[in-house]
Order: sequence, then structure tokens, then C-alpha cells
Amino acid sequence: MKRLHPGRLLAALAGLLLVLAVPIPRASARVLATRFDGRPEIVVLPVHLPPAGQRALVVVLHGGLGNAALVEARRAESPLNMDREAARHGFIVVYLDGTRAALMFAASRLAWNAGGGCCGRPARRRVNDVAYIGAAVHALIRGYGIDPARVFAIGHSNGAMMVQRMLCETDLFAAGVALSGPLELPVSTCPAARGRRILAIHGAADRNVPVAGGRGSRGLSRVAFASEARSRRVFTASGASYDLRVVRGAGHKLAGLDAAFRLVTGESIPGAAARFFGLAPYTSVSSTTAG
Repeated sequence: MKRLHPGRLLAALAGLLLVLAVPIPRASARVLATRFDGRPEIVVLPVHLPPAGQRALVVVLHGGLGNAALVEARRAESPLNMDREAARHGFIVVYLDGTRAALMFAASRLAWNAGGGCCGRPARRRVNDVAYIGAAVHALIRGYGIDPARVFAIGHSNGAMMVQRMLCETDLFAAGVALSGPLELPVSTCPAARGRRILAIHGAADRNVPVAGGRGSRGLSRVAFASEARSRRVFTASGASYDLRVVRGAGHKLAGLDAAFRLVTGESIPGAAARFFGLAPYTSVSSTTAG
């Protein structure tokens, strides 16, 4: 486990934030709002892509009470937005939607059945999000000339838990980035995960989903979450690699986690994800330190 210590100048961070917050020009990509199996999905197709059959796909899973449209428009969970990296490095992005989180919330507030009782109505109703995501991705592979070996995923909170469930139960993703969300399945091994790679980034001060596990003092979920250490143990015992980065001073909000991560590494979470997936060259500004 690498414990990250923010120690760079806030002025430098402010400059990075300003640059990376600028949305990609729509001329550099087509953004298609479509539907699959009754759910909305947003597909981002950069103008410059490799030949059909060689293309990569990054699947983005929103957090609890979020949705795909909010992420793609940078109105919420903006560090999940992979559009700029896609335009820069030539890969396809899809933003998928869960299902309604709870009847007490608007129908646009969604969640995933990530297993282990998380989270909300999708878990209680046993929504088969594993099958849905798998079918949606396979349809995209067929429709857009994507190499099945170059499919990756990134998610935040409940979406990160869903990414980890997919990596545990399927061979759909070659690698995944899980932000502030551990593996919630009550399992000791994940046979499908052999050879897969996971990058987990979690704030040390997260009071919604504590990095050490248990019930958080904030947030609406009453779930006693698993720990990141337990997630790493399960995946490594299954033959996967699990790179856990605990970011000191960062909480659950993705903007704060991204800001603290940039202070230490000199790159944004989307940039680090693209590099981790092998879709961008290594351009690290500084090394991390173990705590």
C-alpha cells in the first residue's frame, strides 16, 4: 500500500485544475446519447481512433445517487470524466447508468447492485447489474470495433464497488480503477480475476466509506463496508494485482480526492487511469512515497 502525502503548492494545483476543468471541444469527439436494454448510455467517440478491431473502451460507472449524464457533463463526479483523455489518446468511453437508488429520491438518482447489501433499492431488488454491464459492453464491442482485450473500467464509491464486483465475477475488464469503493462481495477468492489489475485510490479521511471498513459517520448508506485491505487480500489471493493508494487528507468527495492526488503525483485521476490502462504514456512528474 502506498500512502500519499500532499505537499505541493496550492497555486500549482489551481493552475492544473483550471486547465483540466476545460471540457473537450465537441469537434474532437462525437457524443452519442443512446439506450441499451431500457437504460440510457452515453458513448464518446473521438475523431481520431485506431482501426476497427484495435480500439480500446473505458467504461465509467457513476457513484451512488449519480448518473451518467451528470458525469459526462461534468456536473457531478467530474474526475470520472474521461472525455479529454479519450480525445488525447484515441479511445472510446461509455458512461452507463444504474437503476433508481430509492423511492425517496428522484428517478434520476441511481445506484448499482455491487453485492454484499450495497447499495439501496438495486441491492434489495437484486438487480442483475453484472449481466446488464456485460451485455452493454459486448454490444459496444460489436458495434464499434473494440478489441475485447482492451476494455477497462473506472468508478467512484458505489460505482467503484461495482467495478470490483465485475472484476471478481467476470473477465470483462482487463483492468479497473476503483475510487473510494472496496469489494463488497462476501467471498474469499475471485477466480475470474486472475491476471487482472486493480488500482484503488481512497481518501484516508473518508467518513462515508472508511478505508479501514465499517459504517461511516457520513452518507446515507447504513452498510458496514469492507476494508480496502480485505479487498486487496481477496484479489491478490486470486492472482490479480491490487495497487492501493491511500491519500492523506482526502475525504469521500471525488473533487477533493482528485485535488489531493494531483498535489502528490502531478497528474489527475483521469490521467492516471489512462496511464494505468496502458492508453497513455507514462508522464509522472513525481514519485509517491509509502506511509
